[in-house]
Amino acid sequence: MKDLAYFQMRAYLYPREIKQTVSFKLKELEQVWYCNQKNVKIKIRKFEEDGRCIYHPGRGRGNPSCINFKNPLQQEIEQAVLTCIEHDQIERIFQLLQLPIPNSWIANVSKEVKKLFGLQSANQSKEVLRLAVEKRIVTLDPQSSAIDFENYLIQQLGSTLVTYDQQADTINPHIAHRWKVDNDYRTWTFYLRKGVQFHHQRNLNSGDVKYTIERLKDRTSSLNWIVQDIQMIECVSPFIVRIQLAQSNPLFIRYISSIPFSILPEDEPFDENKWIGTGPFQLKKRTDTMIVLEAFDQYFLARPLIDEIEFYLLPSESNLTMTIQIKGEEKEESTIRKEDMITGFRFLAFNLRRSSIVLQHSFRLALFHLLDMKQMWKDLGRENLIEASSYFPWKSHPDSKDKKLVKSLLKKSGYQGEAITLYTRDTRDEREQAQWFMKAAATEGIHLKCIYFHMDDFYSATIDQEADLLFAGEVTSDDFHLSFLDSFYNKSNVFQRFIDRKNLHYIENYLERVKYEPNYKKREAWIDKVEQYLRNEHLIVYRYHPVIHRKFHHLIQDTRFEAFGYDDFRKSWIEKE
Repeated sequence: MKDLAYFQMRAYLYPREIKQTVSFKLKELEQVWYCNQKNVKIKIRKFEEDGRCIYHPGRGRGNPSCINFKNPLQQEIEQAVLTCIEHDQIERIFQLLQLPIPNSWIANVSKEVKKLFGLQSANQSKEVLRLAVEKRIVTLDPQSSAIDFENYLIQQLGSTLVTYDQQADTINPHIAHRWKVDNDYRTWTFYLRKGVQFHHQRNLNSGDVKYTIERLKDRTSSLNWIVQDIQMIECVSPFIVRIQLAQSNPLFIRYISSIPFSILPEDEPFDENKWIGTGPFQLKKRTDTMIVLEAFDQYFLARPLIDEIEFYLLPSESNLTMTIQIKGEEKEESTIRKEDMITGFRFLAFNLRRSSIVLQHSFRLALFHLLDMKQMWKDLGRENLIEASSYFPWKSHPDSKDKKLVKSLLKKSGYQGEAITLYTRDTRDEREQAQWFMKAAATEGIHLKCIYFHMDDFYSATIDQEADLLFAGEVTSDDFHLSFLDSFYNKSNVFQRFIDRKNLHYIENYLERVKYEPNYKKREAWIDKVEQYLRNEHLIVYRYHPVIHRKFHHLIQDTRFEAFGYDDFRKSWIEKE
């Protein structure tokens, strides 16, 4: 964006502005623009030549400089957005939205911005769906991703050997058209389709399957658990792969269907900014503010009917709630409302790897009684609470809580009023919940200090090292049992990072039974034991199950709500009027 540097400067200096005048040091702008002082002066002089400001250099070494701006920043932001709209420059709008400016400023032009979204048909041959999501992308590497939106995108870009049908509880062919396994479930042989093309136009072969699996076996991968039983991978022929396990595992075929096993080409080093897979969509563009998926014409199954999907990555609380619509028109009578519950839950996690009062069971129990979701929802004026006491909504029931027990439990724990650090996502929803929790804690003499983080920081060791408590969440894929296992085994997830070795070892004894149990009901029973242990030891406090509210234009057909909480557009199409 030609004038992005100008708005970066103004947004940075805005909190100090008095009547459009501000003082600063050149060194500050060196950090804003990542350039030296000479280039800072060149930029400012250019803004002055454009008539945007008057610059008064500081006199003497180290003295502050001063700028008088011609127009109020809000006025300039609104005008810039309108100009971008006029020229259909959506990405530039989102670059402006990333700046630290009040979100309310966009409200005056939000209707015009919304018209740019929905289905855009520039001509009769190409349909582009534009969507805005309040998400950031940290990694699109299948061996590292642990965030729902990242996994959702990988699912659009990649393909696995087989797929799992949750409703029928069956495995279906995909890249592998058939497979066989020996009687003890140790030797698995997969027969690959011929003519399956990667996005870079090379046909897939058994070497690519071997490369993908061996990549997961890398010790640095957070997903070692899912391949730890693999002893040998043999390319029997270009289209036959044989995998030998160290021990019997009837569920191994389910592992193969999971997102980490999205097949990657062995002839191209993995680059998540040039994602090469065999999925229905290919990566056309990725920046900090947008990601564009383009239908892959050579996809080995039915090509997507929507040609392109543009995801614009909004900062939190942008005030731009979007309807999945057509040609930017949002008419109430033309929309269909849907409400879906995500399989997964939100919870309070205790960091048992850090020396603090949360190591005391009685303190954790005190917070269990304090974190009353019914009372929180009532005080925050919210509706449709689905209180959680399990990973799975159909197993949850409201917990009995008694705030009167909190003080005696705190006394028993030995709590002395020390500060406890709570980390939570920097979204309006999570901030409101954290603030309610802090106030409730304060009434009982508990000193909570809250730190807000962005999902970009989710993988950071800082959270592990500094957080005593964390407002966290888990979302499943279509395979509920596999997702449950991954929640505890995946090194990127909260349970591996927060639960101490002793408790984790106890839980993993149950999980090992889940991993190798062929009977569905028996797996459920072992999962129930894990959850009962979590509740008894109060290793976490269950909060609620998220509900997603969506609106669709009535002409968008066959849009399926996807397990990660997003819409799967692989089979969607537009009914022309």
